[in-house]
Amino acid sequence: ESFPGHLRLGSSTSPLLLPPQFIVVAQIGDSVVLTCCVTDCESPSFSWRTQIDSPLSGMVTSEGTESTLTLSPVGFENEHSYLCTVTCGRRKLEKRIRVELYSFPRDPEIEMSGLLVNGNPVTVSCRVPNVYPFDHLEIELLNGETILMKKNFLEEMDRKSLETKSLEVTFTPTTEDTGKVLVCRAKLHTGEMESEHKQRQSTQTLYVNGKYMYPQLTVFPSESVKEGDTVIISCTCGNIPETWIILKKKAETGDTVLKSIDGAYTILKVQLEDAGVYECESKNEVGSQLRNLTLDVKGWPFVWGLSIYLSIYLSIHPSIHPSIYLFW
Repeated sequence: ESFPGHLRLGSSTSPLLLPPQFIVVAQIGDSVVLTCCVTDCESPSFSWRTQIDSPLSGMVTSEGTESTLTLSPVGFENEHSYLCTVTCGRRKLEKRIRVELYSFPRDPEIEMSGLLVNGNPVTVSCRVPNVYPFDHLEIELLNGETILMKKNFLEEMDRKSLETKSLEVTFTPTTEDTGKVLVCRAKLHTGEMESEHKQRQSTQTLYVNGKYMYPQLTVFPSESVKEGDTVIISCTCGNIPETWIILKKKAETGDTVLKSIDGAYTILKVQLEDAGVYECESKNEVGSQLRNLTLDVKGWPFVWGLSIYLSIYLSIHPSIHPSIYLFW
């Protein structure tokens, strides 16, 4: 006997699905509400079950000509085909809908093995965390418009679990790469149609540092000065990124770190004890280098001898110059 009305299935993500698209794709952790509706039946009776007769793991609510099965939060135990059966008098009708799950919660993560330096190989990795099903995952890594590597994860899954997948590529950057954008793009194909996919990507703008330059350590006016002179010891380095400069005075009893301003240390009146070895350490993320110089301070000679006194005699004769005035 034919059923007097029509039975329709739908979900909170795809309301009232019609054949042949009886698939609901949901992200793990979301809520899914499956809806079963019937027409031309005044007092229908609804029932839900999985196709493999496993527990529903959800809540059923029926009212009038509609019944819902709520799965919240949806997890691996809910990845089944669900059957909705409606009875109207002595007649029955049954329809099936399948719940397929995926996990793709975050953008890919770009990591580098070290600082980008012109001519030095570096390994870049692109990680996609907590993905499911990973056998539908595709990752590609691009430098600007150039694809460095592309990978499809086609290995068979032996169990349902969240996995972190990644690819690595080693390349040698040059200063011409500065300003280019490194792109890590991940696609997760979902549903029966392989062309349907969800996509996430992360980007990172490249800055390639030049080779490390040695610091320049200089002294003004020269490395050999006289006691009492003003001396300026300077350490400069044109490296990028930011370089840290540390000036020290070397000694057998221990080095003294000098309070320099922008790599310059000033001695207003140099003394004999200021003589010695001065060291400059220049360091940044690329590496560190040392430079040193020796400052020689010459003292003034001591003069031992007699003091000389001069006596001055001034004779004035008023009779000759009557208008002279004397001031002391």
